[in-house]
Amino acid sequence: MLARVLQRAVPLSLLFFGILLPLIVLGVLSDEVLEREDIRLDRWVIGLVHPLSSPILQTISLVLRFLGGVEVLGVASLFIVGYLFLRKHFWKAVFFALAMGGAMGLNLLAKAFFRRDRPLETLLHEPNYSFPSGHASGSMAFAVAVIILLWPSRWRWWAVIAGIGFTLLVGVSRIYLGAHYPSDVLGGWMASLAWVLGLRQALRSRLSG
Repeated sequence: MLARVLQRAVPLSLLFFGILLPLIVLGVLSDEVLEREDIRLDRWVIGLVHPLSSPILQTISLVLRFLGGVEVLGVASLFIVGYLFLRKHFWKAVFFALAMGGAMGLNLLAKAFFRRDRPLETLLHEPNYSFPSGHASGSMAFAVAVIILLWPSRWRWWAVIAGIGFTLLVGVSRIYLGAHYPSDVLGGWMASLAWVLGLRQALRSRLSG
């Protein structure tokens, strides 16, 4: 009886916390960005992060900007997709390609729609719009997709720890560099989390085969 309850509870929890709740948060943020509201979260987080300025932290943040950018994650994604195809894991390769490609495509469409300007105080020039953060979106999509693929293996918890750490560091680095508001980062995280987990649900039978 308890086993049955747990079997039903886990998918429902994943649906709520991994898909529905992120979409709700994203909806609230999107509404405030469209209304050009002064988001309290932005002021609070920026007030915590920006006073920590130092040359070492700036260097670390620039390294994370590179690691979380398309130059690295794009190449790593191509390598993973190619490896999965060579190992004849066709649907896993399709899943990973759609996870990363879809996250990036949705991010570009969202930027063009919201057209939110970058923060005024920034340590580097970024050419496109601010909401949602592409680095946050890409790092979250990559981490969640890798965790899903490695979940049946003994590497699952290493993937979870590394994925959470990498995603958080990349997101904080974008705020530290002034390239994004905290709400941009949170929006990117929520969008990719919902997208990748939703994709996993859609391809669940294919991925477990």
